[in-house]
Amino acid sequence: MKLRRRWLTALVLTVAALLTWQPPAVAQDDAALDYYRQAKINWRQAEGQSLTIGLNKHPFTESLLPLIPEFRKLTGINVEYLILPEAEYFTKLVADLSQQRGEFSVIMTGPMRNWQYVPPDWILPLDDFLNNAKLTDKAWYKQDDFYPALLSANRWDGTIGGGVGKGPLYSIPVLEESYILAYRKDLFDQYNIKVPTNLAELAAAAREIKAKAGIPGIVARGTPSVASMGTGFISGLKSYTDGQWSEFDDKLNARFHDPRSVQYTDAWINMIRESGPPNWANIQWYDAMEMFTAGQAGMIIDADFFAASYEDPKKSKVAGKVGYALAPAGPGGKTYAGLWTWALGINKATKNKDAAWLFIEWATAPRTLLNATLNYRNYNPSRASVTDDAKVKETMGAWGDGSYLRTVQKNLETAKVAWTPQPERARMGDIWARALHEIYFQRMSAADALKKASAEVDKVLKEADIKQ
Repeated sequence: MKLRRRWLTALVLTVAALLTWQPPAVAQDDAALDYYRQAKINWRQAEGQSLTIGLNKHPFTESLLPLIPEFRKLTGINVEYLILPEAEYFTKLVADLSQQRGEFSVIMTGPMRNWQYVPPDWILPLDDFLNNAKLTDKAWYKQDDFYPALLSANRWDGTIGGGVGKGPLYSIPVLEESYILAYRKDLFDQYNIKVPTNLAELAAAAREIKAKAGIPGIVARGTPSVASMGTGFISGLKSYTDGQWSEFDDKLNARFHDPRSVQYTDAWINMIRESGPPNWANIQWYDAMEMFTAGQAGMIIDADFFAASYEDPKKSKVAGKVGYALAPAGPGGKTYAGLWTWALGINKATKNKDAAWLFIEWATAPRTLLNATLNYRNYNPSRASVTDDAKVKETMGAWGDGSYLRTVQKNLETAKVAWTPQPERARMGDIWARALHEIYFQRMSAADALKKASAEVDKVLKEADIKQ
């Protein structure tokens, strides 16, 4: 009888163990999900629904993809995605939004892009989702942890020519991007070249690098599209005019042909033609980043977070050889760099709005963004808690012997959205970029090309009923 009891007891314990045992990977997954389950919401409330995420080819995208299985397991929501190069992505996105097909539920967007999407009512304001206790645990989500300037950049009250930082929040930032100078410190030291502090010194340094090192002195975006205008070029123009120049006057008349703009543009294009890569007219942002990372250029003025690529010893030939400085200043001695933040928004036409918000809430939660930064190099963080994490600071603080973080922090003292709010920014930027091609290929003078661009933009705004 005792033997039978022992056998029965052992059988019960074995069955219980089998019922409660999980494979190690599953147990680890559940432990990772415990953080999200602390939120006082039901993550499974949209279980069985499907989302398609529209994504631009970008380092943030690369950091997000490995984490998506975690969201599927947490919520029971199926997620698919489409990744396209920037020009193709925005073309397809506008087609989807304008036709209200709802192909993309969640979109990768940002402040200036929202100016095109908000007036025709293509995307949703997110404040109602944030304030809905069923969908968002505010205490857990910690919205105040985002850098205020980044949230502010994604707010807009719809005013043409102003209103940034006011009104509804249309997208949640996933990274910070402002524009700084990265340069080959090893070459500058070898050839005793001064780090440039103004446009003339920048052109001189580019010439010297090309002559002595035998590589392009500077690389920059050059395709005839708005994407080429919003980083190094516009930051330099703003700085050259001490932050006083804008694309329009107070009556929304285009001002590309303003004498200061003409002078700057002529000098910039001459520098690119003289010291830049011969294929400048076809260079996308990722081409420029990869060219500098491969040691094929002496300088680049572009997104600060590109440093994560430059400093990655697994991918970069210049890791540990790069210095960082503010983009060349204007006559007043200050840099006025542009500011951009990639962000996630919701297509108004999607049928699964709550599921779309749950994805954004998960993707922009503190733990997700920390994971994306620590393990998948999503720089620069949009949340202060991520930047302040000891391991993140250890990594970023080493770049450029500390010059990277110092430069970014100094840059953000004056950096801001460089564009004037209006829904035709993309078309305007394309016209402006094509004018630079006219100048580069010497088909027109800078004065004539920019005057023509101003007239074309005025016509576009008039046809769009934005100005009289």
